[in-house]
Amino acid sequence: MKILVADDDAVLRNELAGLLREDGHDVVGASDGGEALCLVERESFDAALLDLRMPKASGLQVLHRLRVARPETAVVVITGQGTIDAAVEAMKAGAVDFVEKPYEVDALRRTLQTVQEEQRARTLLGVPAAEGAIARVLSDAATRKVLLAVVGPRAQPPTGATLVLRIDEEVHPPNVFAANQLSQLDAAIEAHIRRVERPVVYAADLSLLQAVHGLEDMKAWVRHMNGRCGAKGGALILASVDRELAEQVEKDSVPSEGLQAMLESLANPIRRAVVAYVVASGPVAYSGILKKNFVDSSSKLSFHLQKLQSDGLLAKGDAGRYVVTEAGQRAWQVVRALSDRKPPSLLISKS
Repeated sequence: MKILVADDDAVLRNELAGLLREDGHDVVGASDGGEALCLVERESFDAALLDLRMPKASGLQVLHRLRVARPETAVVVITGQGTIDAAVEAMKAGAVDFVEKPYEVDALRRTLQTVQEEQRARTLLGVPAAEGAIARVLSDAATRKVLLAVVGPRAQPPTGATLVLRIDEEVHPPNVFAANQLSQLDAAIEAHIRRVERPVVYAADLSLLQAVHGLEDMKAWVRHMNGRCGAKGGALILASVDRELAEQVEKDSVPSEGLQAMLESLANPIRRAVVAYVVASGPVAYSGILKKNFVDSSSKLSFHLQKLQSDGLLAKGDAGRYVVTEAGQRAWQVVRALSDRKPPSLLISKS
């Protein structure tokens, strides 16, 4: 992962960065909140470790900016003595977890593993990808030389495309196709997909194809290409597509708004484990959940239980015992059904 480490304590910041680099992460350091704010405006990060107390801007201020500028970045706050309440407030503002100083290396690694699991689960559960996530998919594909672009006359291919197939009024073999040559275009795409691992197909401006073949055939084409890419662990990215096509594709692939919010909540592995336990055991008291050691502090457990209640997955029943709501049961059934599937490979860019 690419990780931002923001801490005004140079010794702790450098030690933490060194440990993360040893684990194979790409680490960028910031010596205060002001530098962190500048970095998040320029670069995209998979995760950010933010000290809550920094000069120029607090960790909470950086978190609020990340939620706007880089919503795909998972934020873990670093707390010192007496800042646990602030850390819980940060989690309510969108942080996924917090670690305490002096931090334990194993605990920190577990936290980052939780971040990675949540990011994978968000993909599995169909949480829409942010533009930063799409940019990383394209960059990775270009580096691996597996990026194929299919573009209409008004679109440009992304940087690093290994092969560009164009759709235009005039045919120029072997890489420019007329709109009525969909079978030939598909054969060229299929040849690329067959010879690479985790292929990424970037499709932009499909207006000519849609004009000739119609909306329903284009939806079928998207489903087919999505399936072919997904079967090899890759992705289909739609960009600059007709608004009606984009809306129809999203309608077919995204759950209802209420269910979607619950699935997003269950993307977090801690909350998923708590719901699984309550589903399996029936009504259970707080002390019973705490004994399962899903988290390393009661503060974190209290936060996650509050989150599950506010998201409509858990409720308190008789004697204050936690129970799974009817809506939570439905969401849990969806999660269980999706757990055996490969992650969906369709990403739609809004730009």
